[in-house]
Amino acid sequence: MHLDEIDTPALLLDLDAVEDNIATMQRLLSGSQARLRPHFKTPKCPQVARMQLEAGAIGITVAKLGEAEVLAEAGLGPILVANQVVGALKLARLTALLRRGVDITVAVESEFNVRELARASRAAGVRAAAVIEVDAGMRRCGTAEPAETVRLARLLLEEGIDYRGIMGYEGHMYGQLEPGPREALIRDALATVRSHVEALAEAGLPPAIVSTSGTASVPIAAAMPFVTELQAGTYVFNDLHNEAFIPGHFQFALTLLTTITSVKERYAVADCGMKSLTNEFGPPVSPDGRLRAARLSEEHAIIVGDGVASLAPGDRVELVPSHGDTTLNLHDVYYVRRGGEIVDTWPVLAARRFR
Repeated sequence: MHLDEIDTPALLLDLDAVEDNIATMQRLLSGSQARLRPHFKTPKCPQVARMQLEAGAIGITVAKLGEAEVLAEAGLGPILVANQVVGALKLARLTALLRRGVDITVAVESEFNVRELARASRAAGVRAAAVIEVDAGMRRCGTAEPAETVRLARLLLEEGIDYRGIMGYEGHMYGQLEPGPREALIRDALATVRSHVEALAEAGLPPAIVSTSGTASVPIAAAMPFVTELQAGTYVFNDLHNEAFIPGHFQFALTLLTTITSVKERYAVADCGMKSLTNEFGPPVSPDGRLRAARLSEEHAIIVGDGVASLAPGDRVELVPSHGDTTLNLHDVYYVRRGGEIVDTWPVLAARRFR
């Protein structure tokens, strides 16, 4: 099937670019002791996760149990839920996965998490596994002090939970636009993680897993001898936001194909809007940079730029999202392409799996 034969708006996935991005990340890690456990929040598609595992990833990271359930159905893992699993309903789903033999680790940050996880595990007759989340400076979740992390590690062991290590995420790096200060912030965040690693080692509880890093901090985190794995996710598709922080490394694999429905003197209108495209990190732009979606309403996009003069109603253009993760979450299928040919369709099985 040719690109011209699919209706719009349609989410396109360039398979050549995906393969190149996966290979590029593996090259970035060449010579590093850190391994890759890519985040599933970007592809939300088992076919892509399988490609990452086949290229050398040691497992998959998820944010939600719904994503873990999709991976489990596909037989993919091991799985790290980089989040706290709270409440009886979610713990029942977690223990159901454990009863099936799924290798799944969850994050804890408090005594409440540990004791609730322990009670649910004992009731289900399974043994849970956990890492302790450390607050590396993002001021979201995680333990603040190394002594608190040591206390939780001991409590995990006392409660019969498999203590596997720690994780920390330096996601606040994306709030710093200047490269120099951003690198300093990343290094400070990783130094915080290291202080927890050292405290655990001194207490006789060295962490087997030390998991960190988004895509933009991979070059720094991969060089840290105490980091064992990286949770980078966005690299596999790339988007405009990611490109601004780690430019020139990864190709744009994800685009939205849209049809021009109207052309005015200074702008055009396309058949995509907030129900098929997001713009929280800035306007989506065409791959050549000559068009941008200056405004989105529900089902319309106002397209501006010096490329507008050459457009006519019925023309089809591609837009690169500023944030691929939230755009793809609106869709049910990728139209997988090589050049101008659609070679397959892949379901976005974990789209909207936010529970």
